[in-house]
Amino acid sequence: MKENNTLEATPVASARQIKDQKAPKAKRIVVGTDVHLRGYQVTRKVDNAAIGAVANLRSETELLLYVEKQCEQAQEVVVVYEAGPLGYGLYRKLRARGVKCLVCAPDSSQQKRKRRKNNQIDTRTLTSNLFNYLNGNEAALQLVRVPTVEQEQARLASRQHDQLVQERKRLGAQGNSLLLSQGFGSWKNWWRPKAFSRLEQLLPAWLFEMLQSWVDLLRALDEKIQRAKASLTKGYSGSRPKGAGANSLVQLGSEVLDWNLYTTRRKIACLAGMVPSEWSTGESQRRGSITKVGVPAIRRIITEMAWRIIQFQPQYPPVQKWQEVLQGTNRALKKKAVVAIGRQLMVDLWRLQTGRASAQELKLIMIGG
Repeated sequence: MKENNTLEATPVASARQIKDQKAPKAKRIVVGTDVHLRGYQVTRKVDNAAIGAVANLRSETELLLYVEKQCEQAQEVVVVYEAGPLGYGLYRKLRARGVKCLVCAPDSSQQKRKRRKNNQIDTRTLTSNLFNYLNGNEAALQLVRVPTVEQEQARLASRQHDQLVQERKRLGAQGNSLLLSQGFGSWKNWWRPKAFSRLEQLLPAWLFEMLQSWVDLLRALDEKIQRAKASLTKGYSGSRPKGAGANSLVQLGSEVLDWNLYTTRRKIACLAGMVPSEWSTGESQRRGSITKVGVPAIRRIITEMAWRIIQFQPQYPPVQKWQEVLQGTNRALKKKAVVAIGRQLMVDLWRLQTGRASAQELKLIMIGG
């Protein structure tokens, strides 16, 4: 039998495959992005090389294509951009493509110090800070807690309620200032039916007509606020501390996002910005007023809740600790006491929500549920 010595043809590799084989991939490419409505400025840093030139991209689609190209050239690609009015849509699209993305808080301290700020500087600064952060300097970036879609919707509903309340205050103050300027004193909730009917008998026709321009708007806001409040309250079930309303707890939860994200009481207190500032050096230690670096909405909610806890739960240990100050006449010290109670209340709510302590251990009276 005749042997077949014919050799099979070896498939020829494509030019692209040969090029990929010859060009080893980088270990990591970090990408800083300055995000705007009508354009994106992007720059990258490949491993330990210098930061590259800034590229101007016209749309989000171009940015996504740019990042995909970087993924072909490196084992890992990390993108960072600053939180802003465009939200977290870009973050979610990059994560869906398997790209690691970070969102940080805006920081212009360096630009203010040098008195120079533009998109190119911002982009290069973001890239440099991201590189330092990934190499162990956690202070290089202040990361933002990115909510899930459901968490973001709940937070938006809570904040819209607060915006409606602020708009009502603004319009109400305008009408009240008009009454003050004409010598009719200050009227609380002057647009409500009972107060407005009394004003109709006291005011001249021209002044009453001016107030009517705001009445319909204010009463419409009253209705919208009540509906928003009822909708928020429906989102809470179970027992709650006496004095802590269901509406307040829902809003607090929507701002915290996830109580389990915080591992120490200091971290949850920092979220409210209710930790003391500090100016210390050597053996000298000096602490001042609270930092207010956290979420303003949380600080407002927990402070209002602290005032109600003082009234409804006088046996609560932090209230007992500050009882002498609360019964005094010094308003400045009272405010400090309320802040201290609010800080401890924030920590105790965190302990309750994460199961670190029970209401009995915290000496909190629970209702409902």
